Amino acid sequence: MAMKPENPGSGFRHSNVFAFINERMARHATGPQFYLENLTLSWEEVEDKFRAILEDHEMPREALEACAWSSLALGVRFARWQSHLQRRRVQWLHDFARLHKSAAHTLASDLKQLSEQQEMERKEAAFQLRLARTKLTEVQRERDLLRWKLLQARFATHKGILQGCAQRMSAPRQDC
Repeated sequence: MAMKPENPGSGFRHSNVFAFINERMARHATGPQFYLENLTLSWEEVEDKFRAILEDHEMPREALEACAWSSLALGVRFARWQSHLQRRRVQWLHDFARLHKSAAHTLASDLKQLSEQQEMERKEAAFQLRLARTKLTEVQRERDLLRWKLLQARFATHKGILQGCAQRMSAPRQDC
């Protein structure tokens, strides 16, 4: 018996189908041998080997049929394995997509929080800038007022000196 009934990886679910295929493979020694030798090969490699057997015109008809049933069993086994792998890949992709979705939501939330924080910082900087401009304007006014007072004081000082000179000049014998 090439296929074992306790092996769920064979791809067959019904015991009578399983027994029928095993019986057909067992009609010639090459059937079970072909099945067991090619368990680990890809379907393409199995098909290539079966093709070589079909092209061997000295191969007995019973051996060809046994290898055909072995090929069928291997093909079903391969399809079951591929189906199993496909389900695992789909599950992995589903989990991966869920992880990406979760990460995207987290990043979007972080981005929103960062944007809000930057907006607050921008508003704070704009407020500080307006405050600095207001203070600068006040300091410039104070500077201009002090300049004005300084000019007035200089003008008053020069005016006083000129008036003093003018009075002395009008008085006899005083030099300026």
